[in-house]
Amino acid sequence: MRLLCPFWVNKIDALSIDSPSALTLRDLLCTNVDDQNEVWSYVLLANFLFDMEWLFSVAPSLLQTKKKLFLVSGEKGLAQQFSSSSFSGAIDKGRIRFIEPKLPLPFGVHHTKLAICVNENGIRVAIFTANFIESDWSQKTQGIYVQDFPKRSNIDKVTEESYIPLNIQDNRGNRFKNELRRYLNSYNVFSSLSDENGIPNTLFDEFDFSNASVELISSVPGYHRGSDAYLFGMGRIESLLESLYMGTSDKSETPLLTWQFSSQGRLTDAFLVKMESAMVSEIKNKDISEQFRPMVQVVYPTESEVRDSLEGWIGGLSLPLRLACCHPYINKRLYRWGFSAKDMNDNKITRKQSVPHIKSYMRLTEKKDALKWVILTSANLSRAAWGEWQKKGTQLAIRSYELGVFYDSESFIQISDELFSVTPSRPIPLPSSVEGDGLIEVRIKKKEKKGSQDEPILFLPYDPLNPEPYASTLQLQKSEGSEDKSPLIAKDRPWVIDIPHFGKDALGKDFHEALKTNNSIDHTVDEISSLEKKAKMENKNNRSLDL
Repeated sequence: MRLLCPFWVNKIDALSIDSPSALTLRDLLCTNVDDQNEVWSYVLLANFLFDMEWLFSVAPSLLQTKKKLFLVSGEKGLAQQFSSSSFSGAIDKGRIRFIEPKLPLPFGVHHTKLAICVNENGIRVAIFTANFIESDWSQKTQGIYVQDFPKRSNIDKVTEESYIPLNIQDNRGNRFKNELRRYLNSYNVFSSLSDENGIPNTLFDEFDFSNASVELISSVPGYHRGSDAYLFGMGRIESLLESLYMGTSDKSETPLLTWQFSSQGRLTDAFLVKMESAMVSEIKNKDISEQFRPMVQVVYPTESEVRDSLEGWIGGLSLPLRLACCHPYINKRLYRWGFSAKDMNDNKITRKQSVPHIKSYMRLTEKKDALKWVILTSANLSRAAWGEWQKKGTQLAIRSYELGVFYDSESFIQISDELFSVTPSRPIPLPSSVEGDGLIEVRIKKKEKKGSQDEPILFLPYDPLNPEPYASTLQLQKSEGSEDKSPLIAKDRPWVIDIPHFGKDALGKDFHEALKTNNSIDHTVDEISSLEKKAKMENKNNRSLDL
């Protein structure tokens, strides 16, 4: 039997291929409301952007939540947006709670994309890269992790007296539960059993997380010092790799990394070096010489890939990289998302034409024939998201909320007779690839060559093993160390939102015409308004957008 990682993409409306690896938001949130065991008791939805009308039209069963529906967002006026929606009267106000997480450091945002749904059957945890807006789910490329966990069997009723905040047993299931609880604590969402305004702090102990396939990597804003600095952001990556991989890598081969994101902040050399170091922290001697610094491939779409995408120029609004944030380190490591003129000439819509909003970071094998590990996350490449080391490396400053999952060779779905589902009427399908779905099958290599166990596979929306470099990337790499000052080849240039864009897009519009008619191609007014407000804020504070 093939070992499958719990990794899915979103279903693109324009694609006619129905792939088991492509999910809709309805797949994650909908239940059979006639089955009381399926109806949600608690739901927590966290995101950066919400379109209330669309969200509840897609998943009306959310309004049947028995005890509490939590909506977590950094957006101002979320409660008012809901009260003015057509669904505001469909749920008792006592059963819905709006949470605006604290942002203790300037310029931070709540960027996590998360759904936790509890019913009588168990708990569903979904972590993804899409906002709760229609175009994110129907037109862009996203990544999705989701797993269902059953209720523990034959356990005594958990009481507050018997509740232990952190289980000290060191296995993946307990780590998953504890990391999730640690992250949710930052929302101040847990409460005593007698307080109906929160999630009971004993609730997670009712579920069996033993089949958790992934590790969690979160970012919580604040100044994290001492050992706490290794619980979040890039500190968490470093400590996780050290604990899982220490001693399995040597320094004889140059480490290979792929970074893929939809935006980047104002980067510094020190930050980039620390990100590199965190992702190779399992190497015994971490004092990596220049000769053995990782080789990094940055996968990011070109201007032509945005122009020729399903959304045309408008798709670039979700890639808000600004000229002031471009960095030489990134410029000479750029690789295309994967859509080319040849694809256009085939006159066939492919997944490659969907602008990437997914964020993924991974370590490749030295032979570039498989992956060592993968991180799927909401976090773009920025100091706000991953943190910045301060005070001689003793303090990690993080500005934003982020959440992601870590896949390795143990990250496969455990299947006995059948896959457990908290929604038997609508189970999540096992991921697989079908002809024409545009997904690439990639293996995660086992840490040690023992036994004959198969290696788990993911179906990714791009090829991290054989990306196509920008023409300028090849030119910069070839001229490195020489005095060649030739003008850069402009054939491939990265999408940068605040420079002039010329020509007609795939929808026959020029850039300014596309901006004026954005509502006609499924972008909500709320999304555009939020982007414009953030753009103004950035210009005022000279900082980067990080959506």
